[in-house]
Amino acid sequence: MLHASDQAAGLRRLFRRTPAGVVALFASGRAPRDLAIQTLTALTEGARRVVAIDEHAPDRGSLLAAFGYPDGGDLLGALQGQHDVTETMREVADGLWVVPAAATVLAVPLLDEAQHARLEAGIAELQRRADLLAIHTAGDVRNLTPFARAAGRRLLVVEASGVGARGACQWIKGLAAAGAGSLEIAVSGARDRADATALFASLNDFTGRHVGLPLVWRGEVERDPLADAMTTPLGARHPAEGAQAFIRRLRAWSTQAGVAG
Repeated sequence: MLHASDQAAGLRRLFRRTPAGVVALFASGRAPRDLAIQTLTALTEGARRVVAIDEHAPDRGSLLAAFGYPDGGDLLGALQGQHDVTETMREVADGLWVVPAAATVLAVPLLDEAQHARLEAGIAELQRRADLLAIHTAGDVRNLTPFARAAGRRLLVVEASGVGARGACQWIKGLAAAGAGSLEIAVSGARDRADATALFASLNDFTGRHVGLPLVWRGEVERDPLADAMTTPLGARHPAEGAQAFIRRLRAWSTQAGVAG
């Protein structure tokens, strides 16, 4: 028998007219992958389905490795016509699917038109099967990937520690330099609400004095309904991210990367 939350989630997917939103996930702390997993799990609350495109290689912090799954089935194979995009999806936890894409990230600047068309169709299919499409981002502030640049929303999860705060400042500076319009912030591991809000206030003060990148408070991963916040459009002028809009930006960044290379 289905729970009410499962039924509501099913109805959302049945009647949704726009594809699932796309968010690039950045994590700052002593164990970034653990922070990412904690956040992705929180995003499945309310029987939501989250598909995570994982840019990390197995030996560099991949989600499949963390859950004890063998490597294989990179998204690139689907773009080359070797298998269907749905065959790349691995359910690693209730409501959470992972799509390995480390090879894809490297190949994006080299894709031909046919492969770009398969990528567009594949992204649309992944969005159709999810309530949220998340990019588990690789790279660093000096080298953002095309997927991270193309995402309509960016979420930075900050561990409440000195390491987390210092790393967050670096991400903020890098994202501002990359032209991010705004950055959503969630805090993890704070002692209490006052500790979490104090950390956000310090980051907000840093951006105001140094980079001017607007920060949006999303609360604490452990205590607030992060899934509600990240599956709701960000303001009246920011509707749910469409497949075409994401792909259009992805193509633009891919072209630039190819020219630069």
